[in-house]
Amino acid sequence: MSNLDNDEQAEETLTFENLQTKIEIGGKELQTEEITPKKALKHIRTIIDEYEDYITVPNRRQSDAIFRTYITKQITTTNDKMKKIHSLLIEKQQMSSWAKAEHLIDEFATFGKEVEKGDYGFTTFFDNPKLLEMDISQLYLIDFEMIETLKIMRQRTSAFMKVINMDYFEDIDLWMDTLDRLMGRAEKLFDDRAKLVGSYERISY
Repeated sequence: MSNLDNDEQAEETLTFENLQTKIEIGGKELQTEEITPKKALKHIRTIIDEYEDYITVPNRRQSDAIFRTYITKQITTTNDKMKKIHSLLIEKQQMSSWAKAEHLIDEFATFGKEVEKGDYGFTTFFDNPKLLEMDISQLYLIDFEMIETLKIMRQRTSAFMKVINMDYFEDIDLWMDTLDRLMGRAEKLFDDRAKLVGSYERISY
């Protein structure tokens, strides 16, 4: 099971004074800490209990399926919050923001479906015992960055909902642009992951 409770509790401690420090509203690029594949794997396994590794053949398909299930759940949670934001914007008559909120809702839903159906069973990746750990380790880095990106996205969405509840509408477009950038980052990571997994098909037995 994934450990979401601590993250959700942390989100509830946000106050109006620190909300703006929780989001890049000036167009800054999201930066992540440099991390080794070994540390990435250790971190992933603290977040997703059933995630093992990609080194041994028996663990590969299981870890991949569990990872995709986790990502789908994260996206669904974020999208549920975005739908609440959309309803709040309607309630508070922020008409100019409705379309952007609807765009994000559609984007989240589409990405969730892509992840859910992204079974890589067509490659030999899951059956090749000769893949080197050095090669496979790149997947841990992508998985780690995906987890961190979606965690930040969920936190930003919660913070966004709080400022809307506080009738603070000045930076709505910037909040939405940040969520859109985070979604784009997640989509690129998932695409990179699919290409990397597919590339293992070319490695001979």
